Parts: sequence; structure tokens; C-alpha cells
Amino acid sequence: MQSVNVKFPSSTGVELAATIDQPDAPATAYAVFAHCFAGSRHTPGASRISKRLTEHGIATLRFDFPGLGQSGGEFADTSFSQNVDDVEAAVQWLTQNYKAPQLLIGHSLGGAAVLRAAAEKNLPTVKAVATVGAPFDPAHSVLHYADKISEADENGAVTVTLGGKDLVISRDFLEDLAVTNPETYLPKLRKALLLLHSPIDQTVGIENAQTIFQLTRYPKSLLSLDKADHLVTRQGAAQRAADMIGAWVQHYIKPEFEPEETHDDHAISFTARGTRYGDVVRTSGRAITTDRPKNAGGKGQGVTAKGLFMGSIAASTSQSIREAAKGMKLDDVRVEVTHITGATFERKISLIGDLTEAQRNSLIEAVKTSEADEILRKHKVVTVLR
Repeated sequence: MQSVNVKFPSSTGVELAATIDQPDAPATAYAVFAHCFAGSRHTPGASRISKRLTEHGIATLRFDFPGLGQSGGEFADTSFSQNVDDVEAAVQWLTQNYKAPQLLIGHSLGGAAVLRAAAEKNLPTVKAVATVGAPFDPAHSVLHYADKISEADENGAVTVTLGGKDLVISRDFLEDLAVTNPETYLPKLRKALLLLHSPIDQTVGIENAQTIFQLTRYPKSLLSLDKADHLVTRQGAAQRAADMIGAWVQHYIKPEFEPEETHDDHAISFTARGTRYGDVVRTSGRAITTDRPKNAGGKGQGVTAKGLFMGSIAASTSQSIREAAKGMKLDDVRVEVTHITGATFERKISLIGDLTEAQRNSLIEAVKTSEADEILRKHKVVTVLR
């Protein structure tokens, strides 16, 4: 995976800070991620989900809304409607500089923003929308500061503290939320929709997802993000959300990149994006990411070449034994391969089942004619039966 920091203009011309998380191989699809209220592209909901989606072949642009994170502008000058416009600006920039996104993702208020953008904006390349903990009514984001809203009415703005940071919420911001009616645009949504929501969310209750689900058209899905907090900070919660999104969206996107076909007697490797020694190896129609360990100059983000080598020995050995065991009561085969030194490897084989001594000996003899042993004639392999 490679994360690249970029900048692009907002709907009002303010410079926005963003990051594109790209998979090791060319992306099969692109997405735009809108973060939660008063958050940034580096909050767990944004960064962890985006990074995990690279494992599903999806490259994601996550950006800071104006006045937040590392973006320019003042939060006091923004509004929810402007956030929606900024989602559209992100889609346009990604289209012009990379590939047109097919997926919009939003967390919390960002989820409400992508829902409205997908329903009201002209985004023909967007095929699907996924939200995490999104409120039905965008005004929900400021309900926690209800006691200060009157102050904003009187003085034109009010300062609130969120996550240790002071934010100025303007009267214009509140008025924009007040006139936003999701019942007018949610029924217009014509994209595939996935709603992820935790049933124990104490910030935005599960009933919000249920209401959105009722107002939108099929195809739509509502999935429970069990045991997750609203900010998806609990270990594994964001990654699990990404896995659910990555699996679901495959039904709706058109792959931007078709990997080169490989067969059983053919392998291709190319450099994994963002690594010094990492590679993506394709064989038998599948991809395996490889890398050197950290003590050898790599990042340890993939299977080592030696690990692949030992794995091929173990797999081929097991397959040859099972092929020769037809009619025998062989329940399982366990093959352990260890690098001893230089070109010497040790192979330990465990045969599990009701076998006679003659049958066990015949199965070990079968190993000598296995594909792995033919390949390894120039290597010294010590076989240990246990």
C-alpha cells in the first residue's frame, strides 16, 4: 500500500489537504471518503477504513473539510451544504487527476454529506454509497451543543470545544442545517446503498440507519457493525467496516484494472506500490504480495520470497501424499518446512490416520516423485518423518 498526500481546491477555492491510499497493484476502483463532524482525514474512521480498502483493490481519496485538519479556510465560514459541494469537488478532482470514483464513503456527518451529494449532484460515475454511523438528520451533529445554540442566535456564532479543539459554529451553519430536509432528497438516491451502523452507538443511534433505510430505494443493505463505538476506534472495528464495504461493493463496480491472466505454469511479478523490495506475484489467476523482512531492508508487508519457496515445498509435498493415499485411511497431512542454512532445508511430515507401516512407507516414497522434489533437485532437502 502507498499513501500519497495531495491538495486540491474546494468548491469555494480553498485549498484542501488530502491523502490517496493506493493498493500494491493498480486499483480496480477509486473512492472518495468524507470524515466525521469536526474530524479529519486522519481520524480512525477515515484512515483505517481507507487503508484497509486497499486490500480489496480500492484506492481512496480522503480529505479534510475546510477549516479542519490541514486544509485551509475557517470552519466558521463553512456549512453542511458546502461540505456536500466539497464532496462533489473531490469527485471532480479525482476524475481529472486519477480515475473517476465509483464509490462514495462517509463517516457520521460525512455519511450524511455523501448521501446528499449522491442524491442531488450529477455524479454519473458513482455506482455505490456506503456510510458508517451516519445520522438521518445532519442537524444531529450539533444537538450535543443545544444549550449553546441560543448564544449563536444572539451573537452570530458560538465557540465549542470538541476533542480539545475550539470550533466556531456560526449562525449561518446552524440555519443551513435547519433548512436541510433529508426527506426531500433521500428518496431520489439512485445508487446502491450500504448502511453500516453499530447497535450500541451512543452518539448516533441505530434508529438513524433504520430511517435512512426506509426512505431509500433498493438496492440497499443495512448491516450491523457489532460492538463498535461511534468513532470506530475499538481495535479492529474500522478494518471490519472496510472489509464489509470492500466485499459488498464488488457487485456494483466495474473494474478499472484487469490483471494480466496467468496460468499454473506461469508467474508474473511487479513492484508493489510504495515499497522498496515488495512485489505483487500473480500465478494461477491469483495475486500474492511479497516483501523482504525489515531486517533485510524491506517493510515486512508481505510474504518473503523464501517463505513462498518453503510454502511451495510444503504444499506440493502434501498434495503428492494425498494423491498417493487413495483408498487409505489418511485423515490429515501436516508438512513443516524450515530453512536450516544455505541451501539446506528440513521437511517434517506428519501423517495422521489409521495407516499400516507399509502404507506410511509408500506415502513417503511418493514424496520423492513430487513436483516439489523435481524442482528442488539442486537443493538439499532433509525429510523427517514423525
